[in-house]
Amino acid sequence: MKLSQAAIFLTTVAISHIDQSHAVNFIVIQPDDLQFYDDWSPPPYLPWNRRYPGKSYPGSSTLPWINKLRSDGLEMTSAYTAAPKCGTSRYSTVTGRYPSRSSHGRMQAQNTGVTSPSDASIPNTKLRDILSVTDGQDCTTSNLAQVLKANDFETGMVGKWHLSRTNTVGDSIDGVRAAINECGFNDVEAMYPDNMDPSKFQGWYDSSWSHNMEYVAHKAVEFIEDNVDKNWFLYMNPTVPHSPDVAEAMTKSCLQTPDGDFSTTNNPNGVAEPTDWCVEGMTTPDADGNCDCMAYRDTIKTRAAGSVANEDLGSIWVDDAIGAVYKALERTGQLSETFILFQLDHGQAEKDKIWEGGIRIPQFIHYPDGLGTAGRSFHGMVSTIDIAPTILDFAGLTEEYSMDGKSWKGAIDDDITGDEWKANRCLAFESGTERAVRCGCHKYVMMNDSSPEKLEAESNSWWTGNEALFNLCDASGNYIVADSLTPSPEAVNIIDDNQELADQLKALLDCHLLKTNASADPIYQECTLNGDPITTTTVAPGPVAPIGPPQLLSSNPAQNDAVSGDSTVINAKVFDDDIRRVRFRVQLPNSNRLSFTDGVKVSSNGDESDYEFAVDTTMKGKYGIMLELIDFSGNTESIPSDGSWMTFLVAENAADVVNSARAEIATIISDHPTNLAAKFVRMGFHDCVGGCDGCVDMLNGDNFGLDVPIEALQPVVDLYSHTDFGVTRADLWVLAALEGASGSQDTLEPREFAMEWVGRPTCEDLNSVCVDNNGNDNGCSEDRGPHRELPSPDLDTKELLAYFQAEFDYQEAWETVAIMGAHSLGTLSRENSGFNGINGWLGNTRDLNNAYYDDLMGGASDLDDFETLMESADWEQVYVNNEDIGTPSRWEYERGVDPHFVMLNTDIALVRDLSEGLIGDEGEVSECQVRCRRRNGNGCALPRCPHAEETWEAVKTYKFDNEEFLADFEVSFKKMLTTGAETDAGCASSPCTVPTISRRNLKKNYLRK
Repeated sequence: MKLSQAAIFLTTVAISHIDQSHAVNFIVIQPDDLQFYDDWSPPPYLPWNRRYPGKSYPGSSTLPWINKLRSDGLEMTSAYTAAPKCGTSRYSTVTGRYPSRSSHGRMQAQNTGVTSPSDASIPNTKLRDILSVTDGQDCTTSNLAQVLKANDFETGMVGKWHLSRTNTVGDSIDGVRAAINECGFNDVEAMYPDNMDPSKFQGWYDSSWSHNMEYVAHKAVEFIEDNVDKNWFLYMNPTVPHSPDVAEAMTKSCLQTPDGDFSTTNNPNGVAEPTDWCVEGMTTPDADGNCDCMAYRDTIKTRAAGSVANEDLGSIWVDDAIGAVYKALERTGQLSETFILFQLDHGQAEKDKIWEGGIRIPQFIHYPDGLGTAGRSFHGMVSTIDIAPTILDFAGLTEEYSMDGKSWKGAIDDDITGDEWKANRCLAFESGTERAVRCGCHKYVMMNDSSPEKLEAESNSWWTGNEALFNLCDASGNYIVADSLTPSPEAVNIIDDNQELADQLKALLDCHLLKTNASADPIYQECTLNGDPITTTTVAPGPVAPIGPPQLLSSNPAQNDAVSGDSTVINAKVFDDDIRRVRFRVQLPNSNRLSFTDGVKVSSNGDESDYEFAVDTTMKGKYGIMLELIDFSGNTESIPSDGSWMTFLVAENAADVVNSARAEIATIISDHPTNLAAKFVRMGFHDCVGGCDGCVDMLNGDNFGLDVPIEALQPVVDLYSHTDFGVTRADLWVLAALEGASGSQDTLEPREFAMEWVGRPTCEDLNSVCVDNNGNDNGCSEDRGPHRELPSPDLDTKELLAYFQAEFDYQEAWETVAIMGAHSLGTLSRENSGFNGINGWLGNTRDLNNAYYDDLMGGASDLDDFETLMESADWEQVYVNNEDIGTPSRWEYERGVDPHFVMLNTDIALVRDLSEGLIGDEGEVSECQVRCRRRNGNGCALPRCPHAEETWEAVKTYKFDNEEFLADFEVSFKKMLTTGAETDAGCASSPCTVPTISRRNLKKNYLRK
């Protein structure tokens, strides 16, 4: 089988121990909204000002630690962010890709239909796996942390993240931390999921704490100290100088952190004890041993010369945190072998715009062993997309996935290459749907009618139109250092006099749009001014090599197989004439996903080889396996190709199976667009008429609509119905009914509704006769069960009690009354049952509670007030004509208008004795009325139907006591779900295997046609 042209072309990966000729540690420091100071490289200019609005260092501070990275390291004088916003810049930094590559953003673009240019904005640029798009594994494969982690690096993140959709990861700090862990970062501390906006992330930020650079620095230092003997990568994202107010944040205790309040009065462990952390240069121990930061923070205010501006206080605070990290590296002997990259996330003066003031950033690299300490500059154009490939290059690794950026490691010491990067390199820039490219000295900008850049230019009479061409260099080919005498290049559109050059750059931009079109497969071929145009739809150039059809061996294990033990070996057989690696990825029963890991080649026979991967299966439940096959050309094939998981079950006994299956059923109920809980309860009742055997007859109109829960439960049945553990399809149907009822309880202390019995045979096991309505044998299956008559909706009180006694062995009236309370769930449709009850019996169709009984009786608060209790809700019998849709026409009771609620004769029979022929052949009650207020003197058109003596007391009890109703419902429901099983001996430790099976003959005289 050949790789499709949509597959990802990957470069060869070297997985080996990092030798000492390469950097062993990496730190990327990216503060939030820091200013671009005048002393840093050529500062950018703004079109509305002849020079960058001068930014001197704050107060008396010279930001010594940041400048030490610059003066003792490498300064990039033409560094850019790929996109001028916090989150989009971070995405390009950790992936080496343009933000429009984001799998989440491409999915959003496909949903909206705006795919080229797509919206490269913060909400659309998240580190998520979206398997519905090609090359969509941003989180688990395509980022720097994952590659380094796979090569034995410890990976950490501190500070602001901004790359998760917080409403999809549990709406909790722990949920976001787990999502970041999944994206390759082992150690996530002092983490701020998003901007500190009280309206975001379910109120995670409540203003009781704020910026806390001492804590961020402490966690960074702790990571460095804990990993002295390891290779490591740390992504450090200071939250300042971004809002909220930095001066106010500095008034809060440094013991108040995003991870909790560590003060002695509110320790997270509930114990008043001092914390054990301090940060060199930022905190000092007080008399109680706590870390005091207030005296230190006063020094920041002094150094800021009285300024309370975020940019002044925040920049000094960041600088001191970098100093704490620098000192920790010195103290632990790791400084010389650590590659430190400092950069802004974007230009602050024109944030979110593709003016130079928005995209141009300072970038300094400090790495004594590799770059020396003399201080030097590189004038070639570099971007945040170059960071990931450059770090891998310095680590001695090649790329495991395709990137837009490229390493500058070989260019900084080569004058010819360096000049090429300065004069001819081309970079693209993205902000929302605006795009720009710069090649050498010239920059071309494409805008839409609402672009802020276009509106700004027109309002200031600089130029008009949706495209512009700028010359950013002086006569010597150097970047213009704007001052009060030099016009800003971006205020001068030279496109009219340079149309040929503009067309070349436009073609280059079109190439970028083609590569990043969200509706097509990604392309990673570099766009150049003089290169051949891209016409292929492949992801990158290179030969397409054949890969044989991979398959899992059935024994270790096959799809939906069941195994036991604390370790399981997965085996994959592949055709290997061009296979270099087979990688395995595991999804655990708790839904955590492990990173892709190489399998071990254990045998080879001709063109076939077996690869094995051992999985720790101590945790019992459902496991998922995904494979990646990589050939020597870097091509990859994903198995399964649709991004799903090959599943198998790990269990030791029936209890393991039941517990895991129940958890999955609960998830299915939660995720399903319909009220699946009610449908499972209904399916359980219909299944257990005649004996719970995991079969219903869908040819019977009374079962219409049950195809939905049957289909929804099928994946659970496929995986969990294993004879090795005695769990059958019939058991899983019962389990779904139990979970549907249990999860719908409307009470503070819901009952468990435990699964006590397994081993129910299915209709196939019993060799049942499954015939259609014409008596023809059509074979048995889950939707072609034995034909059984279900109870009529027009049973009177005596018929109802007799039916449930005969069918489910209910000996007491309360058992029948309790089971009828299931009608508090679900709805009725004309298409399925003939009743017009789209709002159900009560309107609230998802809560199992006693409201059903409250609606059957009057509003009395006194149990002994018989007359008021008899004045039930104003139910009026209405005829539902269904001739237009072919289902039986019905008589039902309705209350309310738009919406209206319904009751059936069997419901009313719990409070009104409709025996003695009061229900007509078609269901009409014409000789008495349900409600008649005798005490108000108004009289009644018909006599009031007599109360139902046998069921009255139970209805009254449940009306006033929800807990007693739920307790009795559980008993009745479980009894129904063991129909046909002789369980009188009881079960000492559930689940037990059901003993002998018997089938009761349905008493036809208790049924109405």
